[in-house]
Amino acid sequence: MSKNAARIPKKQIKAEILKSGRDPVYFINNYVKTVHPVRGAVPFKTYPFQTELLKEFQNNRYNIILKARQLGISTLSASYILWMMLFSQNKNILVIATKLQTAGNLVRKVKQMMNSLPSWMRIASIKIDNRTSFELSNGSQIKASATSADAGRSEALSLLVIDEAAHIENMDELWAGLYPTISTGGRVIALSSPMGVGNWFHKMCVGAENSENDFFLTTLPWDVHPERDDNWFKKETNNLPQRKIAQEYLCSFNASGETVVHADDLTFYEKKVEIPKYKSGFDRNYWIWKEAEKGKNYLISADVARGDGRDHSAFHVVDVEEMDIVAEYCGKPSIDLFATF
Repeated sequence: MSKNAARIPKKQIKAEILKSGRDPVYFINNYVKTVHPVRGAVPFKTYPFQTELLKEFQNNRYNIILKARQLGISTLSASYILWMMLFSQNKNILVIATKLQTAGNLVRKVKQMMNSLPSWMRIASIKIDNRTSFELSNGSQIKASATSADAGRSEALSLLVIDEAAHIENMDELWAGLYPTISTGGRVIALSSPMGVGNWFHKMCVGAENSENDFFLTTLPWDVHPERDDNWFKKETNNLPQRKIAQEYLCSFNASGETVVHADDLTFYEKKVEIPKYKSGFDRNYWIWKEAEKGKNYLISADVARGDGRDHSAFHVVDVEEMDIVAEYCGKPSIDLFATF
């Protein structure tokens, strides 16, 4: 419909506002504009994968997005934030990223989108306007924060956005401080490309995939974009090393970090992982894949660690004919108990 309020009947304006307030997908596709580097402000029309992600934002309190670059997910998050702020009162939104400037850029996107709306759709106005924050007349506010130890503390957040989460140092410590700020019902959107294994983002993604935490995982590699094909991928990655390709386009944790063991080897062993047939021992840490067979030769390789039971001792049982690991143990028994295995 036309954006010119003078030509739109009040009844229709009211209907459009109500429809937009009920559905962020409708609001964004009909009224939000984003800034194109060449064409300037252009209507934001979501691709199917972006539309689906908006629905996940609505359906899940904790969202974590493992993504390739240049998919417009930060822009999509900004448009969702605008919808939340505009059509709800007293929403408190915090954006953190690797740098304050990066977080501030997302806040500025929200502000630009707000200012590009038709005047009649701006049912709240910007009351307080700062470089890295602003507040609407309906009490909703957003601010960017540096990743300091006290980020967000003493606040009750409606939405926490963690941009480039895999690249934030000490994110485990930050999360411990931020988590209480959303305990009253707040939501989380954590998004990032991968950056190796073992960091907070990796652990949360793996936990979400295994249903070990409350996050809903969405994985978006480069080819979810309907306008990209193999030719585009080859052109974009032609001059990049494999690690960067894995990080920026393939959503691969193993291949994206600086690992001692080559990423291809890690992937090879990851595919070989099998659930043991039995778990035995006093602590059930003796895992058995194949039962012992008479006449076969086995090799046991053991490490008693510190030898005082205060660190993990381990051993592997190897079938020397097949060169398969048929059993293993890892635990903290006393040295005498360890010997009885």
